[in-house]
Amino acid sequence: MPPAPTSRPPEDGHRGRLLAAMADAVREQGFAATTVAEVVRRARTSRRTFYQHFEDREACFLALCDMVSERLLGTVAQAAADAGDAPWGRRVDAAVGAYLAALAADPELSLGCLREIRAVGPAGVERSRALDRRWAQQITALVAEAGADDPAVRPLSAEIATVITGGFRDLVLDTLEQGRDPNELRGLAGDLIRRVTQR
Repeated sequence: MPPAPTSRPPEDGHRGRLLAAMADAVREQGFAATTVAEVVRRARTSRRTFYQHFEDREACFLALCDMVSERLLGTVAQAAADAGDAPWGRRVDAAVGAYLAALAADPELSLGCLREIRAVGPAGVERSRALDRRWAQQITALVAEAGADDPAVRPLSAEIATVITGGFRDLVLDTLEQGRDPNELRGLAGDLIRRVTQR
């Protein structure tokens, strides 16, 4: 299995170090309590360097959430691909399992991004909606790919995929806030997707 996508970002120059510093701060105290000064201190850079890469601390946090989500999307896609020609139910279990394992590998950062992105204001709300759309599109695409090989798999509409995405996100958030292991949701999530997509 690939490294958890919510693990420390790669330090590819100043931008990478700043994102890594933001990630560490969010893990420890959440975004609301994190200042530019603290991110700069953790990254061992200057405020001038910070503002060369990000307009403000909110922009840095949103970039971090984008990166976390992109890696999660990639992890899910790879897990489904690795399942190859396995029956649809096993491919679902592989994709869901990879997603939940990645969240469980870095629960503090996962919780920080899920809980605080909408508190960033209009930009955060729009980014959250855009990420929901990306997840819905990925689920729809995975179902369509499986349906091309298996007539027992029925197409998933964008509307239903959106409902699944939003509902599951809120369930994951609730689980993390309670300090529970996201892996507990494997059976429920897999069963839901199978029920919705199998004829």
